[in-house]
Amino acid sequence: MEYPMCTLIEGGETLHSILGTMFHEFAHEWFQFMLATNESEHSWMDEGFTTYISTLASNEITKRNEKGFSPKNYGGYFYLVENGLDEPLTTHPDRYNTNVAYSVASYTKGSMFLSQLNYIIGEDNLKIILKKYFDEFKFKHPTPNDFIRIAEKVSGIQLRWYLNEWIETTHTIDYAIAKVEDKSITLARVGKMPMPIDVSIVYVDGTSEEFTIPLSMMYGHKPTNNTILKDWAWANPNYTFNVNKEIKSVEIDKSMLMADIDRSNNKFEK
Repeated sequence: MEYPMCTLIEGGETLHSILGTMFHEFAHEWFQFMLATNESEHSWMDEGFTTYISTLASNEITKRNEKGFSPKNYGGYFYLVENGLDEPLTTHPDRYNTNVAYSVASYTKGSMFLSQLNYIIGEDNLKIILKKYFDEFKFKHPTPNDFIRIAEKVSGIQLRWYLNEWIETTHTIDYAIAKVEDKSITLARVGKMPMPIDVSIVYVDGTSEEFTIPLSMMYGHKPTNNTILKDWAWANPNYTFNVNKEIKSVEIDKSMLMADIDRSNNKFEK
């Protein structure tokens, strides 16, 4: 159990579980004791941010060679969606219909908010944002809007749409490769939640190319070496672009940081 400047650990079945508890509860000294978020209103900022930052620390200290909050941690969220248990993160902790919905929402979906932000604006930007967020709001009571304003200032990208979609709705992300013909690729937004899209293409001649399709509502894109394509207007369900070589394979979001609920339609192979 976490308290300011004090953590109590009853025990655990394995060393790994004890370490996991220790990393998590110790991280609470920052989220939410120095960054004093109202846990009754924004439990996802408390438990979720703590989960994200303690995972980073755990990976570093235990030398797991894992980078950030791994997509393998998304399983709890996918379970909620598949079983119709997902609820908006704006739900008061005492008002979730099930304990599992509260737990996954606060810990998993809250941490996914940051890992997907990594995908949207880039890892370096996210690191700067977390430090600036701490510097500006330590010993204060930050809200979701406070955090997103910091993120927008640092990245130069509009992000209110992301806060709205991930926190205030239960819209899901599902993008698909709808059609590949010759050198033309058509993508489809199947789910309601819009996102910028990274696309990896391998050509028949063995070369490859990475593309990024910014979301029009972002008014910008993350720092990347990828080829930047024209914006995808959020209301359009389909997006088509052309390449210069014969295509062997296409894949959406090779990083798997985007919480796409159906990855079976994310890859095409000739």
